Parts: sequence; structure tokens; C-alpha cells
Amino acid sequence: MSSGPTGSPKEATEVNRELYSPIEPYSSGFLKVSDLHGLYWEQSGNPSGYPVVFLHGGPGGGTAPSNRRFFDPEFYRIILFDQRGAGKSTPHACLDENTTWDLIADIEKLREHFEIPEWQVFGGSWGSTLALAYSQSHPEKVTGLVLRGIFLLRKKEIDWFYEGGASAIYPDAWEPFRDLIPADERQCFLSAYSKRLNSDDLETQYAAARAWTKWEMMTAHLLPNEENIKKGDDDYFSLAFARIENHYFMNKGFFPSDSFLLDNVDKIRHINTVIVQGRYDVCCPMMSAWDLHKAWPEADFRVIPNAGHSANEPGIAAELVAANEKLKNIVKNRG
Repeated sequence: MSSGPTGSPKEATEVNRELYSPIEPYSSGFLKVSDLHGLYWEQSGNPSGYPVVFLHGGPGGGTAPSNRRFFDPEFYRIILFDQRGAGKSTPHACLDENTTWDLIADIEKLREHFEIPEWQVFGGSWGSTLALAYSQSHPEKVTGLVLRGIFLLRKKEIDWFYEGGASAIYPDAWEPFRDLIPADERQCFLSAYSKRLNSDDLETQYAAARAWTKWEMMTAHLLPNEENIKKGDDDYFSLAFARIENHYFMNKGFFPSDSFLLDNVDKIRHINTVIVQGRYDVCCPMMSAWDLHKAWPEADFRVIPNAGHSANEPGIAAELVAANEKLKNIVKNRG
């Protein structure tokens, strides 16, 4: 794996930047978080290790076995879970009782279920949004943050990706997304898709979900990734991904103001944090990471010059591993 661009030569030689070998969970199950929702969770790595919780993207993206590989399995107790309606959590693709504040409460329920007093939090894309919102709500429970592909869920970010901005770079990927919607409804793609993703006709939902998901998957890597693009053909994955994303974006992330996450940085300023951002991220353009960096200069800000959005791009993956190694060493040096 290629090494990342930042850090001193000393750091580059001493810190591991290679993804860890694939591992299997040592336990998994479901946690009932409401009368309606049950969350799939799993634990891997070291059962008596340092706890870290992985917050997946989307919202609606779910977790994957590869997510475990960013963490040293001898040091970390690695906790993955699928957020409401996503992945293996039930009911699938459900939008009822599904808000940012429900998810924050769920993270706390998981932490209490595992009897963990405090933990490290790792999240990319929507996972970075949720990690910021969770840590600002419960700063005393968070020992460190690794954030990737910063998404603050502001209007200008949603408009960039869903109302035509990113089409300047990916016109070929944009046109199928655009063309599903009749010309007279194209003044707001978000609401036009919302109508279809919530249609009474399941095939209408699936068609909209496929187009929505494929647009994001085709723009997520600097170099096209066929395996990622194929997710758009998976109706089960696409339905949750598209419905939940659209639901959150229609509701502005359920935040009280557009700049809510930036306005509350003071609550988490003391937390050791690494921000990893691909220079050519089209899904979550660097303007958001830059705005966060300016509001929070104390956080370690690492820009990957040869990467887009995905955590699985070589330069980003290397820097995410190195970020976890940095936080691991801080914990170890504290004894």
C-alpha cells in the first residue's frame, strides 16, 4: 500500500500504514433500541482491548468486514454496528423513528450495553457527521476521533452533489440520475427522488434507489471502482441506502441550523482528533474539511493529494490506519 503524504519522515517510518489482515468477529448480536428497531452489532479484535466504535456512512450504508482492518486487532476492541434501517438491522430501509438524534441515543445504548465507560470514535462521510454530532452531545464519552471525508450536511453540500454541481465533473454519471426525473420536476432532485423512494409502488422505489445509489458509487473513487459501482444493482442495499440518505437530507440532517456542527466545535476542541480528506473528493468536497479545519485548528488535518472520497482508496486507507496508530500510541504513552 502506498504511504500517505503527511507527517514527518520519523512518523512515516515508525507508524504502520498497512491495513491489518482480515479478521472475524468474536461475538455478534442484535440490540433492541426501540419497540420498532433492532441494531446488528459485532465485536472483533481484542475482547479486553481499547474500545473503538465504527460509524458507517450513508446514512444507510451499513458496515462491511473490511471496516475492521483499519484497527490493530491486538490493541483494539473493535465495535461495528448497522444504524437504523441499514445493513442487517431491522426493519430494513425503515424511515420511522430514524433521525440523527435517534442514532446518537443508539450509540449511547450500545456503549452502555457493552459496559464501556468511554471510547474512541471512527467515522467517514456521513459517519463523520454522526461522529461530530455524537461527540458534541457526549464529549465526556469520547477519547479520540478519526474523521474521514468530512460531511457537515449543509445546504451547499447537498446542492453540490444532488442539484447539479458535481455533474460538471461527472456528466456521464449524472445523466442517468437526472433522466429518471421528468424535466418539469428537475428544479429539486432531492424532493423528486423523495416522492419516488416513498412511492406505494415497490418497483418505482427500486428504480429510484438504483439510480440514486449508482450516482454516488460512480463518483466515490478517484479511479473508477467496478465493485463499488455494482452496489447500485443490488436492490436490497440500494433501497436502504437511497431511502435513508434521502430522508436525512430532506430533513437537513435533523439539525437545528445549517452550521450546527461547526458552531459546536468548542465542545470537542479538547479531544485528540485526526481529519483525513481526499483532495479530489467529489461526494464530500474538501471545502467542508477546510471549514472544519479552520474552526478547529487543533485537530490533525491530513489531505491526501491523490484520492477521492472512499476509505478504501490506498492513500486514504493508509492515512486512516496511521491515524488510529497515532491515537493508539497516545493511549499507550499515558499508560
